Amino acid sequence: MSVKYITKRTHLVWLLLLAGMVILLIWAGMKTWRIYQASTSLLARQAELELMLADGPGNIDVDAAEDFVYGLRSDVASLDNEIGFMTPVLPLLGWLPKIGPLAASAPQLMEMADAGTEAAAYAFRGMKPALLLLQEESNDSSAIPKMLQILELGKTDMAQASLSMDRVVAARDQIDNVDELPWRVRTLLAQADEWLPFGQAGLKMTLVLPDLMGLNGPRRYLIIAQNEDELRATGGFLTGAGLVEVAKGQITKLEFQDANLVDAWGNGWKLNKPYGDPPKALAEVMLLDLFLFRDANFWPDFPISAEKAMDLYSYGQDVPPLDGAIAIDQKFVELLVSGTGPVMIPDTGEIISETNAIASMQDAWTLEDGLHNRKAFLGVFAQAIRNRLENELSGVDPVHLARQISTSLTNKNLQLHVRDPLTSAVLSEVGWDGRLYPPTGHDALMSVDYNAGYNKANKFIVKDMSYHVHLAEDGSAQADLTIIHTHTGEDTGEPCWQGTLQVYQDKGQYQDLTNKCYWNYLRVYVPENSQLISGPRHIVPAETWFGDFDWDRPTEEFTELPGFTTFSNFMLLPRGSEVTSQFVYDLPSTIVKNNGKFQQYQLQLHKQAGAAARPVEIAVTLPEGAQFVSAQPEPDLKERDTIHFTIDLDSDNFITVIYK
Repeated sequence: MSVKYITKRTHLVWLLLLAGMVILLIWAGMKTWRIYQASTSLLARQAELELMLADGPGNIDVDAAEDFVYGLRSDVASLDNEIGFMTPVLPLLGWLPKIGPLAASAPQLMEMADAGTEAAAYAFRGMKPALLLLQEESNDSSAIPKMLQILELGKTDMAQASLSMDRVVAARDQIDNVDELPWRVRTLLAQADEWLPFGQAGLKMTLVLPDLMGLNGPRRYLIIAQNEDELRATGGFLTGAGLVEVAKGQITKLEFQDANLVDAWGNGWKLNKPYGDPPKALAEVMLLDLFLFRDANFWPDFPISAEKAMDLYSYGQDVPPLDGAIAIDQKFVELLVSGTGPVMIPDTGEIISETNAIASMQDAWTLEDGLHNRKAFLGVFAQAIRNRLENELSGVDPVHLARQISTSLTNKNLQLHVRDPLTSAVLSEVGWDGRLYPPTGHDALMSVDYNAGYNKANKFIVKDMSYHVHLAEDGSAQADLTIIHTHTGEDTGEPCWQGTLQVYQDKGQYQDLTNKCYWNYLRVYVPENSQLISGPRHIVPAETWFGDFDWDRPTEEFTELPGFTTFSNFMLLPRGSEVTSQFVYDLPSTIVKNNGKFQQYQLQLHKQAGAAARPVEIAVTLPEGAQFVSAQPEPDLKERDTIHFTIDLDSDNFITVIYK
């Protein structure tokens, strides 16, 4: 082969390589330009959105909003089309300085953007007629029924939006390096963390809301009004009962009565029907001999208590079976008025706002006719809320109202239970039904107080908890739970006495029932097959309670709810005192999961409905020689082999610790 031929071939190879490089550079330049254009367009959208929402969601230009949503979707789709081919390799670039963490999370961030804009596009297409309706007929009482019909017609779009939102949440859950990301991305993720649970739950609820509101047939619900100042298992003493009937989105019947009057009372306060025995604990600590409506919320699992309440209501009032139950407390009333804005009570002209809602309810406790009409406030208040939503909807910020209701449901100030299986499944999925699910492969803890003193002393009770679990190498674990109840009321020198009937008979003020001694039936729910090693032994002196003997018993261990072991005892907390309850127990070996490479310990903390939010101190000690890998949420302190958390128990929470 001649030198001349070799030289020509070499030149040809170099020429081809050069041409390839030029083509590659041109392609890269065009690709970079298209990516830059899509990114710039996306960044400009934020300012556009802020300007669009400047006058509030109720005054938004619906057509402009539609263009915005579809334009945003187009920009994200374009960006995904340009950089999608790089997605598999981006996580491999996590080692790069500065941009590495962003590159590592880029696939999840892109998935969030793609699924999020897809959800927005579907949801807007399904809800656009409703937005127009809100602006055109917001003060028409027929607006709500029309909106429900729109939701029913747009169910296919809303279902697709819900599926897309599930993708957003799944992608967000995979991002665990948030603190390493750029400030702007961290800010956007913080906003997403605030809104994603609300959006995910809201989209799922749109699928069942028409049926829930009687669009396809009348629905009848029991309203359970609870008072958290007299704390009970599902939120508080059952003070009032309401019956609401809805048909095609309109309330056709709304009535309230005192919970004491629900049962089948005849002349002379004698029951004209037989009633069953109460739960064993109520017979022992309150000396009840019948199970009446006012005590129906004995179990912390709301669906169980709600079913009992509905059955007792139908039995006592001679009405057909109900479709569901709605439990509310004083805090819910406050949050609801915050969402609707102030409402006026027609008969008195009183303005109820979020600042005086609870005080107004408590002032109404001493109505002229005494005990059995003191809950009349709920009836007139409900009518005022109804009037505002049906006839003054233009003055209500729908987003703020929805957020307040969502907060009420998350914090269990509002709990829902329905008998329709489909709707029940959705409520359960979004966590709005107050259900206590049995733990499967993880630890669980719920502490439940039950005021057995016929007073409103919980207004003065502070409850603090600390929980320390020691994990062993063989998968076993031992738990140490300490609960401290503190009575912050002033010691007046008044003797402790469980019954306060005289205060009711004298028609005293509400506050006369608050600074009282506290009789508490305490229950702790832990995973089934847990074994109690030691528990508190409390003494309730004979002269302080109806039993007329010294209660001096060890902690009882039994099964009350499926999947849980229950520890319980009865205790007295005088004014100005403090009582400590310590439980030490072995946990079942199933609480630690082993995936071959790592071990995972997970704890689900259940909040008691109606209980004040308090920080809970959690400590997890790893097995000897184990190495901590990660935790969610971020621990407050990592001290040798012990991981420390402080959790504000305003809702149910999960703690996850991974080690090897």
